Amino acid sequence: MLAEEIKNYSVTQLEGLAQTLRQEIVEEVKGCGGHLSSNLGAVELILALHKVFDFPKDKLIFDVGHQCYAHKLLTGRDLSSLRQRGGTSGFPDPEESEYDAFAAGHSGTSIALGIGYCEARDQKGGQEKVVSLIGDASLGNGVALESVFSSEQKPNNFVVVLNDNGMSIGKNNSALYRAISKATAKKRYRRFNSFLSKTFKETSAFGRSLRKIKYSVKGWLNKNYFFERCGFKYVGPVDGHDLSELCAVLQNIRAIEDPVFLHVVTQKGKGYTAAEEDPVRYHGVGKNFGESENTFADALGGILSARAEKDGRLVAVTAAMTDGVGLSGFAEKCPGRVFDAGICESYAVAMAAGMAKGGLRPVVCLYSTFLQRAYDQIVQDVCLSSLPVLFCVDRAGLVGGDGKTHQGLFDVALLRGIPGLDVYAPKDAAEFADIFDYAYAKGVPAAIRCPNGRIPPLGGGTRIADDRLWEVLSEGEDGVVLASGARAVARALEAEKLWAPLRVTVVNCRTVKPLDGALLEKFASKPLVAFEEGYASGGFGAAVAEFYAQRGISVRLQIVGAENKFVPHATALEQAEALHLTAYDLAAAVKKMCAHR
Repeated sequence: MLAEEIKNYSVTQLEGLAQTLRQEIVEEVKGCGGHLSSNLGAVELILALHKVFDFPKDKLIFDVGHQCYAHKLLTGRDLSSLRQRGGTSGFPDPEESEYDAFAAGHSGTSIALGIGYCEARDQKGGQEKVVSLIGDASLGNGVALESVFSSEQKPNNFVVVLNDNGMSIGKNNSALYRAISKATAKKRYRRFNSFLSKTFKETSAFGRSLRKIKYSVKGWLNKNYFFERCGFKYVGPVDGHDLSELCAVLQNIRAIEDPVFLHVVTQKGKGYTAAEEDPVRYHGVGKNFGESENTFADALGGILSARAEKDGRLVAVTAAMTDGVGLSGFAEKCPGRVFDAGICESYAVAMAAGMAKGGLRPVVCLYSTFLQRAYDQIVQDVCLSSLPVLFCVDRAGLVGGDGKTHQGLFDVALLRGIPGLDVYAPKDAAEFADIFDYAYAKGVPAAIRCPNGRIPPLGGGTRIADDRLWEVLSEGEDGVVLASGARAVARALEAEKLWAPLRVTVVNCRTVKPLDGALLEKFASKPLVAFEEGYASGGFGAAVAEFYAQRGISVRLQIVGAENKFVPHATALEQAEALHLTAYDLAAAVKKMCAHR
């Protein structure tokens, strides 16, 4: 295994290996899709860490984890199956390898995890080093800052490595980043150096003495006392692509017990010209470096632009996902009306609540998996005051290759229990626009959940209204399918030919909350199947069951939803097959229910 072999590699051999790893990462990501530019920028850093530290006895804790591909290659993982069903995960996963200390896919947690692990190690008398690797954008996350500021004391044998590349997914505009960046230190030094050069000639004896002082000052200016005051010994900035310097610095750090904050400067996309020139475009890519088609995200910019022309109060808020959620076009068309909070979802939602209280109409655009990080702010800051914040929840349902850490299966159960919050699930892009206008006009807290991928238009077109929440797409006497969400509705329509000759009513249940009580009461005597691409536990079907139970209405109801387990990486269709959420599974459930009328 390379992780063991490189302990004896020279710097020249490591440099050659770095190029080999980069080439393999590029080729495998081209074949499978995945995170490219973030991984290319971290190759030398990962190599140096593995050369100097004794993983997995020592612990390497990734933050987010989308820079772990070189680590996986070094520890015997095969990237040719990256993100494929039964293959290698795109994120660290302890079930996959003992070299992965924690499952990681969300931002900001590595320092807290590292501190906690160190405390447990010290209680047990252990001696292993703990290394938390965090990016500059993640450092601005609330949990990361709490971990840094919570105490002036940090555990010994603990190393935080800051991978500073000036980027989140897009450009890092964080004030914290600007305060700690190498660029800031260089600027200070250039000003100081310019002053000395203009004032004294270095050829003089006094000038030669000053030259020595200059280099001492340069080191002092680069020193970041912010971290020193928080209990770390600060080291850096260090060139993250200079293996000689990296290995030497890490060797020195490993030899001491003090808690250390190592500041490493890297280039996102390093070694692949296209990714260097456009690291945002190549942050996450599909097969053959193609861009994923996302029907709902592609529609969002036009929807916002149309509403913004009528209402000057409309603003959009996101958390480091301007491109991913489809806001780039709107940002260009309406500059000053898109606010990027960085990787800080709690801040994004709380800021939106403040905007709403002040008279604006914020639309918060987040992935479902990241929305859960702001749950407290949704409850306390938005819904408790019934503020008109509209959440566009992207990647709701099964997400495919990103796997366990990114599945959008939690949002219905999380959101539908919050008082005063409406929850919608449009069947296609046209209905997304209609529901957006409806929810926006109501002026109450609301969430519109949309899956990723290509979602074809499904027809129908009955507009939502207060007295017409759900849409009957086809009618039959033998039973009723209550389908919630774009993929569920599409599969229900596909399943019609599979359950023939049964004649079954298919309903587009585009409001998860409130439910369409009139239709539910109308269908109470029929065999019912509630179908959703989300967890059955606490989901849409559970809401339907509660509706009948609370009214003492006896019904025959089967809920077809996801089993309550974490869903690993595969295509979204393969994940649906594994969870028995396909059109064939729905047809089987319908036949079973109708056979026992």
